[in-house]
Amino acid sequence: MLLPSIFLFLLGSLEAIPEEYTSDYDLVGFNSNFGDTKYRLADTVYPLLMRLDLDVYLNESRFGGFLRMDIEVREENLQQIVFHQKVESITAMDIVNADNTVINLQFPNPFITDDYYEIVKLNLAGPIPAGNYTITMNYTGIISDNPFDAGLYKGYYFYNNEEVTYATTQFSPYSARRAFPCFDEPKFKSRYVLSVTRDSNLSHTYSNMPIAETIPIGANRIREVFHPTPIISAYLVALHVSDFEETELSSTDARPFKVISRRGALDQHKWAAETGVRITNELDDYLAIMYHEMGQGILMKNYHIAVPDFKFGAMENWGMVNYREAFLLYDENNTNLINKINIATIMAHELAHKWFGNLVSTFWWSNVWIKESFASYFQYFAAHWAIPEFELDYQFVVDHVHNALAHDASLTAKPMNWTDVASNPTVIAHFSTTSYAKAACVLRMMEHFVGFRNFRLALRYYLRENAYGIGTPADVYAALTRAVSEDFQFLRDYPGIDVSAVFDSWVQNPGSPVVKVEVNTVTGDISVSQQRFVISGTRPDHIWHIPLTWTHEGAINFNDTRPKLILSTLSTVIQNTTNLGNNWVIFNIAQSGLYRVNYDDNNWQKIGNYLKGPLRQNIHKLNRAQIVNDLLYFIRSGDVNNTVALDVLDFLRHETDYYVWNAAIGQLQFIHRRFEHMPVAYDAFSTYLLNLLENVIQDLGYDERRTDSTSDILNRMQILNYACNLGHTGCISDSLNKWRAHRANVNQLIPVNYRRYVYCVGLREGDATDYDYLFNQYETSENAADMVVILRALGCTKHEASFNHYLRQSLVNRKIRLQDRTSVVSFGLQGNKENIPLVLNFLYQNYNEIRTAYGGSDRLDIAISSVSGFLTEFTLIQQFQTWVYQNQIGLAESFNTGVGVVNSAIANLQWGNQNVVETYSFIIERIAS
Repeated sequence: MLLPSIFLFLLGSLEAIPEEYTSDYDLVGFNSNFGDTKYRLADTVYPLLMRLDLDVYLNESRFGGFLRMDIEVREENLQQIVFHQKVESITAMDIVNADNTVINLQFPNPFITDDYYEIVKLNLAGPIPAGNYTITMNYTGIISDNPFDAGLYKGYYFYNNEEVTYATTQFSPYSARRAFPCFDEPKFKSRYVLSVTRDSNLSHTYSNMPIAETIPIGANRIREVFHPTPIISAYLVALHVSDFEETELSSTDARPFKVISRRGALDQHKWAAETGVRITNELDDYLAIMYHEMGQGILMKNYHIAVPDFKFGAMENWGMVNYREAFLLYDENNTNLINKINIATIMAHELAHKWFGNLVSTFWWSNVWIKESFASYFQYFAAHWAIPEFELDYQFVVDHVHNALAHDASLTAKPMNWTDVASNPTVIAHFSTTSYAKAACVLRMMEHFVGFRNFRLALRYYLRENAYGIGTPADVYAALTRAVSEDFQFLRDYPGIDVSAVFDSWVQNPGSPVVKVEVNTVTGDISVSQQRFVISGTRPDHIWHIPLTWTHEGAINFNDTRPKLILSTLSTVIQNTTNLGNNWVIFNIAQSGLYRVNYDDNNWQKIGNYLKGPLRQNIHKLNRAQIVNDLLYFIRSGDVNNTVALDVLDFLRHETDYYVWNAAIGQLQFIHRRFEHMPVAYDAFSTYLLNLLENVIQDLGYDERRTDSTSDILNRMQILNYACNLGHTGCISDSLNKWRAHRANVNQLIPVNYRRYVYCVGLREGDATDYDYLFNQYETSENAADMVVILRALGCTKHEASFNHYLRQSLVNRKIRLQDRTSVVSFGLQGNKENIPLVLNFLYQNYNEIRTAYGGSDRLDIAISSVSGFLTEFTLIQQFQTWVYQNQIGLAESFNTGVGVVNSAIANLQWGNQNVVETYSFIIERIAS
């Protein structure tokens, strides 16, 4: 399952859980498989086969269900069988043994549903022996109108200006129980046989497996029976009922592959169809298990469905992957390069899940990294093998490594193995940067440690030995240990090193370390020590086994990422380094390890001087990116003197590389905004940043060239967007020329990779007619990715009535998807700082309506949290705080989110006050020179 960028849906998801909960029926003395945590089940009862018949009435938003569960009771004298449910009602339930003898149920209360813990308890009249049993039941369910409710839900799209509905599923991590009672934990795996009855005017139903039989039911209904699934967890079951259309542009009989979407979008299937096949082939080859052969006797489908309304980025249901439409459909006239790359990486993520998560599942969500780390790793590398020109091996670093390190800089960061995961809210909370980006970075670090061949061999061992079962961290460690034990060179180079211990230290420790490096230029000795890195607060005592790589100016080698030392203690001294002399040393080659590096001031000065000289590019671009990102975080944390850090960072005025600037822009924006309440310092910093950007803007130019690489195009997109927002006159002038030329001739399209900043400048410098024109483009667009670009740009208008219209549309306009509505608030804040009071008033006056229209309390939390970084005036903070406390009852669970925003805003002002003098002195000196 791929979450939306930055995983915003997690904000505010935690809620208070009572210590005790008394159900309607206290079963004293019963021997049950009800787990101690009350949210989980004991494995004394296990599903073997699930036969599910659903009768779906799409227009009425309801369905009926009949379920037959074959189970194995693994404990003697069981008197109660418990499993999960969150359906509308269970109307009948029976149980028979293997001889088809009816097992008597308790009377009264033969079964009881508990909607708090989302379970049903089947109460037997007397104890039963271990053995096989079959439970049957009839029940009813609701098709939700809210995608954020998950389960089986209803969505819509527009065709010829008419609204058309469909129903699809999102069961991960614990919403299969909304569609059918089941054992809704990943470790409970079984085969499923599904049948779906639907209206005959719809397209055929999609599910995990091919249709085995089609049966007309009366004049207007059709029942479709699907082939049995392989052994899977309940959350991987899927179905889709609609009038959608499909293409088989890259399909063969032996390797079926389809892209499916709403009507009117068939011309946007081709690129995903071709890309998905290439990525599948790469994974087949790397993992040596063929995807299409995983069906346990049935040829597996490889179907990919573009869903207009979707909570997550995509979901890896076996045989039928659901995607948010913008992440699957490609239109060369309306999809920019960033979104094109997203399609490839998200497809790679979901396809990798076929092996990691589907074939081998995690035993419980406390270790969700066991599936998400590999999917996030192959998200970049499988896509890189398929499309090397996208440079995804390098993009992994600035996307995943820097994101993971930023997340780990908080004291609240959780370990990859978070044992506190027990309840539904904590399950959701662990679908986080830790389980995705950080865990993928740990895998990449381990690959550089053990070597490409050993790493691949280990994954093959792991998959083969745990296929159709569950995997644990110990299983992953064992596979790696086995692989390296067969490599005499590894054993020679790392005598006595326990690979399991190295890996486990990253799984068990929260956060990530900073390695402190102090160089003795006289002796050549290098002292290294480790400590957990946090932005603020007391740093906990943790020890990692850190694979250390380094090079130095006297013998530059940024190609060898194999560790020279595993730092397994708090500190050590690396002695007898050759040819070090008075040269700089740089650790963490190509940022192959998940750690920051802080040097002594002398080494920082040497690095800075070298970077500002003509040989700058001798230092690997990923290490230049690392240096920039680390230093900007060290400024925030106070680990490096601001003047020392800024002096090194001044090399950016010569830098033209995408990866280096990508590592810089976000943190430069953060620091810049901290001075916004001090106009003199803020304006000086603006001027300084524009000076830094001038060379890279001149190098890139304002128009694409035929010789541009992927990173050239991406760099132009990020640099010009940043420069226009800072007020760069050349960027604004060029953007206005492009906008006005388009307005004069609508057939002269603005190239897709310019649209984000050109649209924004056009509206920011324009009037109501410009807003109205672009809003009409949004209303008529047929490409979801382009619609998001337009939606972002609409928030740039300075016309007050237009901006208020924009905010209001997020509440009432059906063209703005539920998943995009919170973005309207953040886009409005980013578009113009003059719009901040309007956004705040929108929240103040409409928070109850926002809660409903945006999809629930969690979505209101996201909207409220969006303002945190933009409350840069004390009067606005006071106003916001007053609103929060005056509306404490109405805000309900969102009250704490509002308090957190106030605290964060105050902390931001304080940081700016504490750092302004030194920073201002430095930039004034640089501007003057």
